[in-house]
Amino acid sequence: MKKSLLKIISFCVIFLTSNNLLSQVNNWEEHFINDIVKIEFSYQICDFSSTASQELVVFRFTNLTNENINLSYSTKIWNNNTEVNIEQNPEEIRTNISLLANETKISDCENNNKEYTIFSGFVHNTTQEIYPTLTKFELTNIITENE
Repeated sequence: MKKSLLKIISFCVIFLTSNNLLSQVNNWEEHFINDIVKIEFSYQICDFSSTASQELVVFRFTNLTNENINLSYSTKIWNNNTEVNIEQNPEEIRTNISLLANETKISDCENNNKEYTIFSGFVHNTTQEIYPTLTKFELTNIITENE
């Protein structure tokens, strides 16, 4: 009986945890759309240490065409309502993404597209309280070109 109860509890914990992680990135908000590309964002909590996790802004980039494209953009961020100057050399800082025809790329805590995320704040692991620093962000000067 104890083993069955332990298995049921373990299953429930795993299911609820994975369901919570998946639901974090299913709440996409549209940031930009035109005839070529759609850019959406969501917030995801990433467990990187035993004391505090991080909340990141993650993105979903969708090529809406039947052509391969290159997408590039600049990022503006505001921490605690103050714009942060992150562009010392604008061409060096621009983000570039190659998208195949009709491809969607998603950034998150785990995969190789993590470079397309923005740090939002820390999350206390015990209380789950979020300590945000990011108050606003903008993707600007969005350019798409056919490959």
